[in-house]
Amino acid sequence: MSSGIPMPEGQVAKRELHFFWLADYSGSMSGKKIATLNQAIREALPAIQQAVAQHPEIEIKMRAIKFADTADWHVGPNAVHVNQFVWPELGVDGCTSTAQAIRRLAEQLTTDQMPQRGLPPVCILISDGCCTESPSTYDRAIQDLVALPWGKKSVRLAIAIGEERDYDEKELLKFVSHPEIGVLKAESVEQLVGYIKWASVEATVGASLSRSKAGTPTNNTSQNVILPPPPAITSSGDIF
Repeated sequence: MSSGIPMPEGQVAKRELHFFWLADYSGSMSGKKIATLNQAIREALPAIQQAVAQHPEIEIKMRAIKFADTADWHVGPNAVHVNQFVWPELGVDGCTSTAQAIRRLAEQLTTDQMPQRGLPPVCILISDGCCTESPSTYDRAIQDLVALPWGKKSVRLAIAIGEERDYDEKELLKFVSHPEIGVLKAESVEQLVGYIKWASVEATVGASLSRSKAGTPTNNTSQNVILPPPPAITSSGDIF
Protein backbone atom coordinates (compact mmCIF):
# COMPACT_ATOMS: atom_id res chain seq x y z
CA MET A 1 0.00 0.00 0.00
CA SER A 2 1.37 3.39 -0.96
CA SER A 3 1.99 5.89 1.82
CA GLY A 4 0.67 8.66 -0.41
CA ILE A 5 3.81 10.73 0.17
CA PRO A 6 5.53 11.47 -3.15
CA MET A 7 9.26 10.80 -3.37
CA PRO A 8 11.52 13.55 -4.77
CA GLU A 9 12.42 12.93 -8.40
CA GLY A 10 15.36 10.54 -8.73
CA GLN A 11 15.18 9.37 -5.11
CA VAL A 12 14.56 5.69 -4.40
CA ALA A 13 12.27 4.64 -1.55
CA LYS A 14 14.35 2.67 0.93
CA ARG A 15 13.41 -0.58 2.64
CA GLU A 16 15.31 -1.35 5.83
CA LEU A 17 17.10 -4.61 6.49
CA HIS A 18 18.17 -5.01 10.11
CA PHE A 19 21.27 -7.13 10.68
CA PHE A 20 22.30 -8.53 14.09
CA TRP A 21 25.60 -10.13 15.08
CA LEU A 22 25.42 -12.35 18.20
CA ALA A 23 29.02 -12.98 19.28
CA ASP A 24 30.24 -15.32 22.02
CA TYR A 25 33.12 -13.77 24.01
CA SER A 26 33.30 -16.34 26.80
CA GLY A 27 36.67 -17.41 28.23
CA SER A 28 36.99 -20.37 25.86
CA MET A 29 37.07 -17.92 22.93
CA SER A 30 40.52 -16.65 23.95
CA GLY A 31 43.49 -16.60 21.60
CA LYS A 32 43.05 -17.29 17.90
CA LYS A 33 39.28 -17.70 18.13
CA ILE A 34 38.42 -14.19 19.29
CA ALA A 35 41.20 -12.62 17.20
CA THR A 36 39.89 -14.33 14.07
CA LEU A 37 36.27 -13.44 14.86
CA ASN A 38 37.18 -9.75 15.27
CA GLN A 39 39.11 -9.67 12.00
CA ALA A 40 36.61 -11.76 10.03
CA ILE A 41 33.65 -9.54 10.88
CA ARG A 42 35.65 -6.45 9.92
CA GLU A 43 36.53 -8.07 6.59
CA ALA A 44 32.89 -9.08 6.02
CA LEU A 45 31.57 -5.51 6.26
CA PRO A 46 32.88 -4.24 2.88
CA ALA A 47 31.78 -7.52 1.28
CA ILE A 48 28.23 -6.93 2.54
CA GLN A 49 28.31 -3.33 1.29
CA GLN A 50 29.50 -4.44 -2.13
CA ALA A 51 26.94 -7.25 -2.36
CA VAL A 52 23.97 -4.91 -1.88
CA ALA A 53 25.40 -1.94 -3.78
CA GLN A 54 23.31 -2.92 -6.80
CA HIS A 55 20.15 -2.66 -4.69
CA PRO A 56 19.84 1.08 -3.88
CA GLU A 57 16.36 0.48 -2.51
CA ILE A 58 17.84 -1.46 0.44
CA GLU A 59 19.21 0.22 3.57
CA ILE A 60 21.10 -2.08 5.93
CA LYS A 61 21.14 -1.18 9.61
CA MET A 62 23.42 -3.19 11.84
CA ARG A 63 23.80 -3.98 15.54
CA ALA A 64 25.84 -6.43 17.61
CA ILE A 65 25.13 -8.36 20.81
CA LYS A 66 27.98 -9.87 22.81
CA PHE A 67 27.44 -12.59 25.39
CA ALA A 68 29.49 -14.22 28.13
CA ASP A 69 28.23 -14.22 31.75
CA THR A 70 25.53 -11.85 30.52
CA ALA A 71 24.39 -10.50 27.16
CA ASP A 72 25.04 -6.84 26.40
CA TRP A 73 25.18 -4.55 23.41
CA HIS A 74 28.52 -4.53 21.63
CA VAL A 75 27.13 -2.03 19.11
CA GLY A 76 23.65 -0.71 19.91
CA PRO A 77 20.91 -0.64 20.89
CA ASN A 78 20.51 2.03 18.20
CA ALA A 79 21.00 0.59 14.73
CA VAL A 80 23.93 1.89 12.67
CA HIS A 81 23.94 2.18 8.88
CA VAL A 82 26.26 -0.49 7.51
CA ASN A 83 28.49 2.14 5.88
CA GLN A 84 29.14 3.70 9.31
CA PHE A 85 29.27 0.44 11.28
CA VAL A 86 32.56 -0.19 13.08
CA TRP A 87 33.32 -3.43 14.92
CA PRO A 88 35.01 -2.66 18.28
CA GLU A 89 37.67 -5.09 19.49
CA LEU A 90 36.04 -7.85 21.51
CA GLY A 91 37.93 -9.50 24.40
CA VAL A 92 37.00 -12.59 26.41
CA ASP A 93 35.39 -13.16 29.80
CA GLY A 94 33.11 -15.56 31.64
CA CYS A 95 30.60 -18.21 30.58
CA THR A 96 28.17 -18.61 27.66
CA SER A 97 24.75 -17.04 28.25
CA THR A 98 23.39 -17.75 24.78
CA ALA A 99 19.76 -17.65 25.95
CA GLN A 100 20.21 -14.09 27.24
CA ALA A 101 21.62 -13.04 23.86
CA ILE A 102 18.61 -14.53 22.07
CA ARG A 103 16.25 -12.71 24.42
CA ARG A 104 18.09 -9.44 23.79
CA LEU A 105 17.64 -10.08 20.07
CA ALA A 106 13.93 -10.84 20.51
CA GLU A 107 13.42 -7.50 22.26
CA GLN A 108 14.42 -5.78 19.01
CA LEU A 109 12.27 -7.94 16.71
CA THR A 110 8.88 -6.85 18.02
CA THR A 111 6.51 -5.10 15.64
CA ASP A 112 6.99 -1.89 17.66
CA GLN A 113 10.76 -1.94 17.08
CA MET A 114 10.88 -3.08 13.47
CA PRO A 115 9.92 -1.02 10.38
CA GLN A 116 6.54 -1.89 8.90
CA ARG A 117 7.94 -2.33 5.39
CA GLY A 118 11.21 -3.87 6.48
CA LEU A 119 12.88 -6.91 4.95
CA PRO A 120 13.52 -10.13 6.89
CA PRO A 121 16.13 -9.43 9.59
CA VAL A 122 19.47 -11.23 9.38
CA CYS A 123 20.85 -12.76 12.59
CA ILE A 124 24.28 -14.46 12.75
CA LEU A 125 25.11 -16.37 15.96
CA ILE A 126 28.78 -17.27 16.50
CA SER A 127 29.80 -19.47 19.45
CA ASP A 128 32.35 -22.07 20.51
CA GLY A 129 30.49 -23.60 23.43
CA CYS A 130 27.25 -24.77 25.00
CA CYS A 131 24.76 -22.45 26.64
CA THR A 132 25.55 -22.38 30.37
CA GLU A 133 21.95 -21.57 31.24
CA SER A 134 19.50 -24.43 31.69
CA PRO A 135 18.22 -26.29 28.60
CA SER A 136 14.67 -25.18 29.41
CA THR A 137 15.78 -21.54 29.58
CA TYR A 138 17.46 -21.83 26.19
CA ASP A 139 14.49 -23.60 24.60
CA ARG A 140 12.06 -21.00 25.94
CA ALA A 141 14.22 -18.20 24.51
CA ILE A 142 14.09 -19.87 21.10
CA GLN A 143 10.33 -20.39 21.35
CA ASP A 144 9.74 -16.76 22.28
CA LEU A 145 11.95 -15.59 19.40
CA VAL A 146 10.19 -17.58 16.68
CA ALA A 147 6.77 -16.70 18.13
CA LEU A 148 7.37 -13.10 17.02
CA PRO A 149 6.33 -12.34 13.42
CA TRP A 150 9.72 -10.79 12.68
CA GLY A 151 11.50 -13.51 14.63
CA LYS A 152 9.84 -16.18 12.55
CA LYS A 153 10.71 -14.40 9.31
CA SER A 154 14.30 -13.64 10.26
CA VAL A 155 17.21 -15.34 8.52
CA ARG A 156 19.09 -17.01 11.38
CA LEU A 157 22.41 -18.77 10.88
CA ALA A 158 24.82 -20.24 13.43
CA ILE A 159 28.58 -20.72 13.19
CA ALA A 160 30.16 -23.18 15.63
CA ILE A 161 33.85 -22.71 16.40
CA GLY A 162 36.25 -25.48 17.33
CA GLU A 163 35.88 -29.24 17.68
CA GLU A 164 32.43 -30.82 17.73
CA ARG A 165 32.92 -31.98 21.32
CA ASP A 166 33.18 -28.33 22.41
CA TYR A 167 29.69 -27.25 21.41
CA ASP A 168 26.15 -28.65 21.19
CA GLU A 169 25.20 -28.85 17.52
CA LYS A 170 21.56 -29.70 18.26
CA GLU A 171 21.32 -26.65 20.51
CA LEU A 172 22.70 -24.31 17.86
CA LEU A 173 20.52 -25.89 15.19
CA LYS A 174 17.42 -24.78 17.12
CA PHE A 175 18.44 -21.19 16.38
CA VAL A 176 18.92 -21.78 12.65
CA SER A 177 16.06 -20.79 10.34
CA HIS A 178 17.29 -22.86 7.39
CA PRO A 179 17.67 -26.53 8.38
CA GLU A 180 19.00 -27.34 4.91
CA ILE A 181 22.03 -25.17 5.74
CA GLY A 182 22.47 -26.54 9.24
CA VAL A 183 25.19 -25.36 11.61
CA LEU A 184 28.30 -24.00 9.89
CA LYS A 185 31.30 -25.69 11.52
CA ALA A 186 34.57 -23.79 11.73
CA GLU A 187 37.47 -25.86 13.02
CA SER A 188 40.14 -23.56 11.61
CA VAL A 189 40.95 -19.91 11.02
CA GLU A 190 40.21 -20.29 7.30
CA GLN A 191 36.81 -21.83 7.93
CA LEU A 192 35.77 -19.21 10.47
CA VAL A 193 36.74 -16.34 8.18
CA GLY A 194 35.10 -18.02 5.20
CA TYR A 195 31.83 -18.87 6.92
CA ILE A 196 31.45 -15.45 8.54
CA LYS A 197 31.82 -13.84 5.13
CA TRP A 198 29.58 -16.36 3.39
CA ALA A 199 26.82 -16.31 6.01
CA SER A 200 26.68 -12.53 6.32
CA VAL A 201 26.76 -11.83 2.58
CA GLU A 202 24.43 -14.60 1.40
CA ALA A 203 21.90 -14.01 4.18
CA THR A 204 21.86 -10.28 3.42
CA VAL A 205 21.46 -10.80 -0.33
CA GLY A 206 18.77 -13.42 0.22
CA ALA A 207 16.81 -11.20 2.59
CA SER A 208 17.23 -8.24 0.21
CA LEU A 209 15.58 -10.20 -2.57
CA SER A 210 12.70 -11.36 -0.38
CA ARG A 211 9.26 -9.84 -0.77
CA SER A 212 7.98 -11.10 2.58
CA LYS A 213 6.57 -8.79 5.25
CA ALA A 214 5.88 -9.35 8.92
CA GLY A 215 2.13 -9.32 8.38
CA THR A 216 2.21 -12.13 5.82
CA PRO A 217 1.76 -15.57 7.42
CA THR A 218 4.14 -18.31 6.40
CA ASN A 219 5.07 -21.75 7.66
CA ASN A 220 8.78 -21.53 7.03
CA THR A 221 11.24 -18.70 6.52
CA SER A 222 13.00 -20.78 3.87
CA GLN A 223 9.95 -20.31 1.63
CA ASN A 224 10.68 -16.58 1.56
CA VAL A 225 14.48 -16.38 1.62
CA ILE A 226 16.46 -18.84 -0.47
CA LEU A 227 20.11 -19.44 0.40
CA PRO A 228 22.64 -21.35 -1.70
CA PRO A 229 24.48 -24.33 -0.19
CA PRO A 230 27.46 -23.27 1.93
CA PRO A 231 30.87 -23.68 0.32
CA ALA A 232 33.34 -26.37 1.26
CA ILE A 233 36.21 -24.50 2.90
CA THR A 234 39.48 -26.38 3.30
CA SER A 235 41.95 -25.82 6.12
CA SER A 236 45.71 -25.40 5.89
CA GLY A 237 46.21 -26.98 9.30
CA ASP A 238 45.70 -23.85 11.41
CA ILE A 239 43.19 -25.60 13.69
CA PHE A 240 41.65 -23.97 16.79
